[in-house]
Amino acid sequence: MARERVTAARALCMRGYLLTALFSVWINLIYGINIQLIPKNPVVNQSVTLRVSGVSGAILSFSWYGGLSDDDNMFLILTYNLSSYPVEKRGPLYIPGARGLPDGSLKISKLSTAYRGIFTVGIQAESFPTKGSIYLPVFELLTKPVISIASGQPEEYKEVTLLCSFRSDTARVFWSRLDGIIPSGVIYRANSRTMTIPRFSQSDAGQYQCEAENPISKNISEPYTLSLYYNRPQSNNCTAITVTIICGSILGTVFIICATFLLYKKYVTGINRVEVTAGQSVDRGMDPSQIYDNIPNTAGVQFAKKESEYTGLQHPTQNTYNEMKR
Repeated sequence: MARERVTAARALCMRGYLLTALFSVWINLIYGINIQLIPKNPVVNQSVTLRVSGVSGAILSFSWYGGLSDDDNMFLILTYNLSSYPVEKRGPLYIPGARGLPDGSLKISKLSTAYRGIFTVGIQAESFPTKGSIYLPVFELLTKPVISIASGQPEEYKEVTLLCSFRSDTARVFWSRLDGIIPSGVIYRANSRTMTIPRFSQSDAGQYQCEAENPISKNISEPYTLSLYYNRPQSNNCTAITVTIICGSILGTVFIICATFLLYKKYVTGINRVEVTAGQSVDRGMDPSQIYDNIPNTAGVQFAKKESEYTGLQHPTQNTYNEMKR
C-alpha cells in the first residue's frame, strides 16, 4: 500500500515537468523551429546549450530574451547579427557566461539556479521571421535529507508535523515508514517537505524516512524515530519534590522541638540545684522561709574579744620588779 502511494506521488510530480516540456514543444510547433537542451538535465555550475534547429533559410540575425516576449528590449539578453561588428551585443538582461552561436543557439556557462525560467529566441531568416521558447531547469545534486519535528513534543491526540530538510528547491519528496504504513489522513505541505499527522496516537509511532529526488540525483534520510511523549514523569517529579519538601519541614520542626525541650530541661535542672549554703542544696519546691530559718541570725550580736596571751607581758607592774630585786 505504501509503495503504491509513493508511485502515485511520483507520477503526479512528473506531470509538472511534462506540462512544461509540452508547452515548449507546442510553441515551437507553431513557429516551425525546435529548441533542445544539451544536456537534457542541466546542473548547477555546469554549462548548457539551448540548441536551435528547423529554421528555414539562412539566419541573418537573432535575439534571445528572458521570458515569452521577443519585442521588449528590457528583457533582452543578447543580439547576434552577422552583418554588424561586433556581431554580438549584450542587452539589459545579459547573463554572465552567455554567448550566441551562428546557428541561433545560446550557450550558458556556469549555470546558477537563478537562471531557471523561460527563454525565447526571435530569428530573422532569409525566408521569414520565426521564434521559439523553451523552459530551462537547473538542477542541484541533492544533499542527504534530515528529518526534524516542527511541532514540539508529540503528545497523544495532538497535531504532529515532520519536516524534511535538504539543499534544493526543485526536488520531489516521498515519505515512507519502515515499520508500518503511513497513517491515514496525513497532510502534505510545501511540496511534500512537511508531513502532518492531525491526531497522533501510539499506533502512529515508528521510524519514518523521507526521500528527495530530481532528474539527476536522489538521496534518502536516516530513519527518524517518532514516539509518543508522556508528561507523566514530569508529574511524578513534582510529586517527589513536594513530598521531599513536606518531609524536610516535618523533620525540621521535630528537631526544633527536641532542641527546645533539651534546653528547657537543662534550665529547670539548674534552677532546682541552686546552692544555698556550702555543701548544702535545697529543692526548689521547699518553702523559702525554711531556708532562711536555718541561717543563724548574727545581726546585733557582739562577739567577746579574746584577750591575747601576751597581754600580761606588755605592762609589768612595779611589784614584779620588786620581786626580781630581792
